[in-house]
Amino acid sequence: MKTASGLVAVAGLVALAAACTSSGAGGREVQITQKDDGCTPASVSVTAGEKLKLVVKNESSKDYEIEGIEGANLEEVVVPEGRTRTPGYTVPAGAGVHKLKCYVPGGVATIIELTASQASGGTPAPQPSNPAGQTGASSNAPAGTTVTVRLSDFVVTSDTTSVKAGSVHFVVSNMSIDSVHEMAVLRFKSSTSFENMGEVEVMPPGVSGAITLDLSPGTYRLACLVAKGEQGSVVDHYQQGMYTDITVN
Repeated sequence: MKTASGLVAVAGLVALAAACTSSGAGGREVQITQKDDGCTPASVSVTAGEKLKLVVKNESSKDYEIEGIEGANLEEVVVPEGRTRTPGYTVPAGAGVHKLKCYVPGGVATIIELTASQASGGTPAPQPSNPAGQTGASSNAPAGTTVTVRLSDFVVTSDTTSVKAGSVHFVVSNMSIDSVHEMAVLRFKSSTSFENMGEVEVMPPGVSGAITLDLSPGTYRLACLVAKGEQGSVVDHYQQGMYTDITVN
């Protein structure tokens, strides 16, 4: 997953590996099914500190993604149509709710809640200190085309609609007064399906971020993919029309 906070630049394409920083390989299997209308189950009861093996089966007609949000330490996993992926996840110590986002870029999204009870005799531990799930190390903006993007409720505006292929540096600002936004760069695979090339995630109001991607010619959509139930949102931002398109020549 490519994320950024402050003014952070991250290069490259989105990772396809089924990976997570804290592996639960060999743990209890949790079945997650992805269909055209969303993912099931929407909630799973777990135990604090438990190791899980997520068996994620895509039975839909599009490629899905699943990732941890709001501090859940599961890196993005792409699950192609008709395939199954089995990432590991270790539930943090201490009782609480941990969220996974199961979604089609630019399409349906489901927030799966892992509700953790305290293990018998265990001692609650502090929750992650990075609730927004932000990562990335600061670096200078690289050479190449720079695109300035502004996010508001629920509009994405770009200072250009066409750029040259190659290195494209997106500088993104959340202009909202009270809403968290993000920006994903989605490449059109067809008129209704996308490939997520990378994203600037979890920008609170007034916060900016950046990402640099090597883009080939084609049409791309700059979109906020915050789903209903994510970051306190009561609506799906993409479904509210929060996107704009650019052409890479």
